[in-house]
Amino acid sequence: MRSLLLIGLLIVHSAYSQHPTSQMAVVEKMNEMRSLSAEIDEVANMNELVYREDLVQLLANQLAKNNGCPDRSIVMRDGYHIVISPQNDDELTALKLAAFTQSGSTVMASGKSICSLNGEEVVGYIIDASDIKPVRGNPGTRCPVGRTRNAIGLCALVGNGRRGYVRKDIDVNIPTNILDVDIEIPDISDILPW
Repeated sequence: MRSLLLIGLLIVHSAYSQHPTSQMAVVEKMNEMRSLSAEIDEVANMNELVYREDLVQLLANQLAKNNGCPDRSIVMRDGYHIVISPQNDDELTALKLAAFTQSGSTVMASGKSICSLNGEEVVGYIIDASDIKPVRGNPGTRCPVGRTRNAIGLCALVGNGRRGYVRKDIDVNIPTNILDVDIEIPDISDILPW
């Protein structure tokens, strides 16, 4: 069964190479792989990943090392796993799988560069590291607070993802023609002391 996940990881790489400008395609494939992992390993609290554009700069800094030819690696920086490897590289696949299938991870970004020395494409992924332990059970049955099961069994954000006060729609028109009560405003000039 693990081989299916490894195949899924290769599909993520190929989706990225076919659609280099489509971050959504990468996130979609990554979430499909996470869903499969949750099903195989019976993880009830596997979160859905969302793309966060602000992580691209952190990834770009890592990709830029060594003239755009960084060594294949998985590094931890500022609470994120950064996975760097040549396009279609299978060498780090098992380690990539471990980084990509942490149940508590919620955000990711991806990018690529071309090595100036050999013209080889280098692909990078960044995903938040999580210390949340996987909970055993059917996928999506033990989602964290603020998340609910989506169609593929991952725990997706509810609403806009913000906690606390959310402003309600101010432009709501309240119909006044449905009131049967005559409203009478009392004269308060007799009550005021001045």
